[in-house]
Amino acid sequence: MMAASAVVLAGFLLGATPLEQITVHEAAGDDAGALAWAEYWAQNDPRSPYGHLEAARLGLKLGKSLQTVDWHLRWAYALAPDNPRGLHLWGVLEEERGDVQGAREAQRKAIALRADYVEAHRRLAALSQRAGDWPEAEKELRYLIGAGDGDTGLKLQLASVQEKSGQVPEAERTLTDLHRAQPKSAVVTRALADFFGRTGRQKQASALLRTLEPQKKAMRSLSASRR
Repeated sequence: MMAASAVVLAGFLLGATPLEQITVHEAAGDDAGALAWAEYWAQNDPRSPYGHLEAARLGLKLGKSLQTVDWHLRWAYALAPDNPRGLHLWGVLEEERGDVQGAREAQRKAIALRADYVEAHRRLAALSQRAGDWPEAEKELRYLIGAGDGDTGLKLQLASVQEKSGQVPEAERTLTDLHRAQPKSAVVTRALADFFGRTGRQKQASALLRTLEPQKKAMRSLSASRR
């Protein structure tokens, strides 16, 4: 507690706002110092939800008491019930508690309030896959890919979701398009080879895997010495 108080006192001497202090401390890797400022903000600006939101976010990041995170988020919700960030963080809290359905509902509400909330879409995509809700998972993954996130992992997830939902030709198209774009990627090549193996095309799988083997350098022939 004394260390946290020292962090806040130092901030006062610098004349920075709580949000500026949180940003500086977190950027420097001092998450505990950032949390101290968030908690100070929550306690000393009771009409603002933002200190509570920052305290909840940092509490989740640092693995602090879920009960404390719950308290901050309930305060934030009471002050700003339509804040999408609060609903997103509530979803993360529910996920930490093991309530996948509650987490999904919270992320859906966050997205309803802010359609372009990428982090909420990411969480909902992952949660839908955990729940085996392939249509929702595909919808969220397509949103993320279409929003300009060309992450290879997302495209591999999309192919997996398509295959699990019975869309085998679509899964193959997703994988072959990805392999065409990244022919030298070992991860993508193995994923396509595994797909061919699962769909009974072992020759194609083996041919792909051979492309990952180190190429042997041709030895230059040497003529016999005349000495």
